[in-house]
Amino acid sequence: MTELLKLTKLTEAFNRLKEGVSSAKNQLEIDGVLQRFEFTFELVWKTIQEYAKTQGIMVASPRESFRVAADLKLVSDVEEWFEYLEERNKTTHIYDAKMAQDIFSKIPRFVQMVEQLLSSLQRSSS
Repeated sequence: MTELLKLTKLTEAFNRLKEGVSSAKNQLEIDGVLQRFEFTFELVWKTIQEYAKTQGIMVASPRESFRVAADLKLVSDVEEWFEYLEERNKTTHIYDAKMAQDIFSKIPRFVQMVEQLLSSLQRSSS
């Protein structure tokens, strides 16, 4: 049940992220997208954590969750997920406009990766 709840919350957050990416036109809106990226990222790894638990695997950190997701064939490029972990860490600890723009420019690829993950999770949960 928790896995399904996490998947629903992830899907909701993800849809809000996509909406923001497609409509952000100024710095304030970009900042909002970055915040949506942060909470979507958190839900991604926590959803993987819950899924792993249903498979009898305990996961304690984001990095470990992506390794496990790769082992379970939920994601294909674990290194790319690690890069997004670094980007999320940057957004939560420091801020500067150039960094914000750089991270924002990477979010469309993150959106594609989350779409693939959601598809894998939904297939695995069926």
